[in-house]
Amino acid sequence: MSITRQLVRYLREARFEDIPEACVARTKDFVLDEIGNAIGGSVLKSGKIIIAWGKALGGAEEATVFADGAKLPVAIASGVNTQLCMGLELMETYKNRAHPGSGMVMTALAFGEREGLDGKELLTAVCSAYDVTGRIIDATFPSPEHRLRVWNESWQGCGPLAVAVRCLGLTEDEGMHAFGMGLGNAPTMNVHNILYVPGSMSKLGNPFHNFVAVNAAILAKMGYTGFHEILDEPYPYWTTISDMNREEVYTEGLGSDFLLTSAMAFKPWPTCRWAQPGIESLLGIMGEHGVGTDEIESVVYAAHEKITGYPYANTEPKNPEDAYWSVPWPFANAALGYRPGPDWYDEKRFEEKAMKDFMQKVKIETLPEAVEAFAKEPEKSVTLLRVKTVRGEIFQRWTEYCKGDPQKTLSHEEVIEKFRAQTAQVLSEERAREIIGLTERFDELEDVRTLVALIA
Repeated sequence: MSITRQLVRYLREARFEDIPEACVARTKDFVLDEIGNAIGGSVLKSGKIIIAWGKALGGAEEATVFADGAKLPVAIASGVNTQLCMGLELMETYKNRAHPGSGMVMTALAFGEREGLDGKELLTAVCSAYDVTGRIIDATFPSPEHRLRVWNESWQGCGPLAVAVRCLGLTEDEGMHAFGMGLGNAPTMNVHNILYVPGSMSKLGNPFHNFVAVNAAILAKMGYTGFHEILDEPYPYWTTISDMNREEVYTEGLGSDFLLTSAMAFKPWPTCRWAQPGIESLLGIMGEHGVGTDEIESVVYAAHEKITGYPYANTEPKNPEDAYWSVPWPFANAALGYRPGPDWYDEKRFEEKAMKDFMQKVKIETLPEAVEAFAKEPEKSVTLLRVKTVRGEIFQRWTEYCKGDPQKTLSHEEVIEKFRAQTAQVLSEERAREIIGLTERFDELEDVRTLVALIA
């Protein structure tokens, strides 16, 4: 049986009863986290623009734009909501390789609203989509040499595509055609480009990925046909995005190793994943040794070579687009005690003297062990942070895995606190509490529209 057919069959046949309890609980946290990420991203200028863009396109009133209430076609609403998740750089991370999850959750909620699906069906769709997408990423992840020049993120369309195949109840052959059209036309981009001229799009073009993926599934459902056996020889998907194809990885552990629990990481802080270990170490040193910001003379963050230059070393970001990548920026926010979320990108923060002063203390160096790990095992967060005080004391902390990684994952209570921080500017405490309660009982929902109505 072809690889493509095996994955489509798995999506069709996946059952809620076969998902381990721990994975169900983590998927519920995942849904809550991404809802919070979208609501938090809506307060930024870039969030307001992407919402206005979606509303200008218009169309059938099928699914809700979060934190706004407008109703748009599933293919547009899910893309807008997914991009909102990226606005504060707080989305999930898959093995430090990509951020495929937001699109799955937002596509599931959009189809759930349109079709009136229940919570168990959507949890099954998200869980199985994450398994399929993670394996496609791992199978096609480029070599270290290739990644130096090209880091392609067309994987962002895999999750929405897999969710759409499941939620629309496509037949096996329809699912094959949906995969063919969705992956065959998936937007490609070299994310290195966005690093050196930071922009609102951040890393990923989610509105476009979702649009292609969702419409591929809808077209297949209507009988439209496209590229077949897209993951298989002689003309497979991987040749357009990578120099590697590990055929055995596509199905290895499928249905038994649930990647939502074994490979997905939550972000505790609103910044690039590669800066997160340094924040954890800095806060740990400050708390353990009672060091205040005014007592710190210098902070040296040693990590892999990708983050030693601009824009990661930028000590003078002028706007959120600059600040997404700056390592000194989140270090300063964390050290000064600002609540992670929209507060970190508030306009007044860019003019604050304490922020500017602390950022000047931060330097970044290359750590050979981190370079080796990043090439061989990018899912590891190998870093070393060194803090020198004005009294001449030196404290340092090494990390191999970061808070939020599956090896040190966020607790349910921490996910809730993150959600509250993300949504405080938009939701009342009562509304936030209702959303949290419904996601905790997500598998009991008979119609997901009960939850979506609270997010409008």
